[in-house]
Amino acid sequence: MKQSEYAENNVDARTIIANVLETLGMNAPAFSTATGIAYQRIYDLQRGRTKKFNPGVVNMIIAAFPQIRKEYLYTGDGPVLNTDVPADLIGNPVGKDGNAILERALKLQEDLMAKAERLSEKEEQLHQKEIELLKREHEVELMRAKLHLALGSESLEKKTV
Repeated sequence: MKQSEYAENNVDARTIIANVLETLGMNAPAFSTATGIAYQRIYDLQRGRTKKFNPGVVNMIIAAFPQIRKEYLYTGDGPVLNTDVPADLIGNPVGKDGNAILERALKLQEDLMAKAERLSEKEEQLHQKEIELLKREHEVELMRAKLHLALGSESLEKKTV
């Protein structure tokens, strides 16, 4: 085999994994976690220690990301993604269920923020009531003191008369 033929037939796993990660918008650790493939295997592909994808790894990738073309993983030829995969799966491996979960989480977050705002308003109202109560207590204490003085001076007047 000539050197040029060898270069043409050689599968470059480094380029393939780099393109897959870029297309998915993921880094190697996240990809490893999503696929269940040991990070060391992904790292070996990235560094050129592993020269090609084996069927077990390919099947794990396809199971996690059905939008990726098997042929691309083996050969590096053609597009990374299938064109017959539903549009909502491209760039979103979790699909509609994941979107529904995300929407639910966002809705819950909005509800929580609204409740926190209402709680803050109630706390402010409570604080205002507390201030009013303290003012009234102060007024009552002043009235008691005046009454005590008035009663005290009245008893003094009776004693002097």
